[in-house]
Amino acid sequence: MAAPKQGAATRSPANPERGEHELVLAGVAYRMRPSHSAIVAIERTTGLSIMDLFRAGNTGSLSLQQMGMIAGELIRTGAPDGDELTAQVDDDRIGELIYEEGVHRAMARLTLCLIDAASGGRKASGEAKAAPAESKRTAGAA
Repeated sequence: MAAPKQGAATRSPANPERGEHELVLAGVAYRMRPSHSAIVAIERTTGLSIMDLFRAGNTGSLSLQQMGMIAGELIRTGAPDGDELTAQVDDDRIGELIYEEGVHRAMARLTLCLIDAASGGRKASGEAKAAPAESKRTAGAA
């Protein structure tokens, strides 16, 4: 399957406050969202836990096939409403685009996304949780 048209994928840039990450492949900015369902699908397909996956990303041990599958799942989850082409990206094609773009760049992006997913700061939808309010402690507080 070919990459989505550039206009469809770049209209709505990734919003970090909504838990989204961006991966640029062949001039197209893909929005990735680490939702619970995406992470479960990635774990099921790879047979690796989220912790194993981000450790593999940190050591440069993700295979090209794994990267295509991880990116494909995160891209499908992050597809804007109504963008059916992006919602149906093919993992093998994404892997080819990663190869063409440079494996090291994509691996760094994917690893950040996986670490973000494992950090606990997400809702099941993949949206970032609101930061907890900081409590002010006074000198006399216990």
